[in-house]
Amino acid sequence: MKKKILGLLIALGICIPAYASIAVSPVRLEIDANKVRSNYATTAIEVRGDKNKPMRFRVYPGYFTISDESKMVVSENKNDPANISNKIRFVPSEFTVPPGKSQKLRINIANIKTLKEGESRAILYIEDVEPKEYDVPNPQGIGAKIVLKTRIGVPIYVDSGKYTKIAEVADFKVVKQKDGQYTEIKVKSVGNSRIRYNGMDQIIKGKKLIGEYPMDGTVVGVGNTHTSKQKIDTSSVKEPGEYTLRMVLQYFDEKGVKKNIKKDVIMTISGEI
Repeated sequence: MKKKILGLLIALGICIPAYASIAVSPVRLEIDANKVRSNYATTAIEVRGDKNKPMRFRVYPGYFTISDESKMVVSENKNDPANISNKIRFVPSEFTVPPGKSQKLRINIANIKTLKEGESRAILYIEDVEPKEYDVPNPQGIGAKIVLKTRIGVPIYVDSGKYTKIAEVADFKVVKQKDGQYTEIKVKSVGNSRIRYNGMDQIIKGKKLIGEYPMDGTVVGVGNTHTSKQKIDTSSVKEPGEYTLRMVLQYFDEKGVKKNIKKDVIMTISGEI
């Protein structure tokens, strides 16, 4: 006896090759409405299916918000001023991709001159219309199948009017845990458009740079505060003592200018190195 379980896999802007051979390029669309001369913006994405067999897809729009954890949250709020899902037009709306080939999906965003100031959003889903069945092994002898329908979501951001991308670091500190020391950082997006940040953490002794490693980066939604923890890489430290841990956070503002925010904290490394 086999039971069937219906599953839905949502890959927001990324491909999940373990379950389906769907890939899109680019994985997100970001449009500056102030640079568009007409009342609509046009763009395109490329959809690629399985290299061994044809795949049929259907396309439809939706809306999302960004949580404080920097995750996309599907929303049905049609009255949200930032929701532009009803302005998205696309051709074709359903299509078959031959094995190893790709299909260009043309996208039109209408009436962009009526958009609110700041950031507006939508998501375009590309969904495999033929569910796939996967056997699930069960040591008790009762087999099961997962019926999986796969879709990829391509987020679409449109910035309009006097929009700003401003990051603030509300807190930066070192916290101790059983397996080592971690940085904890709180980053605010205080403009009316999202920010994306990355950067470096540097370990300094006196005025000498001892070592550095990449900071985990992410997107922070409008008005959100994102908190993240990252283990401190002390592999470059050869002796115990006090060190300065310097965070160099980087992001691009609304003019495309790279901004740096630096914060220092004293870190003590004790015991054997």
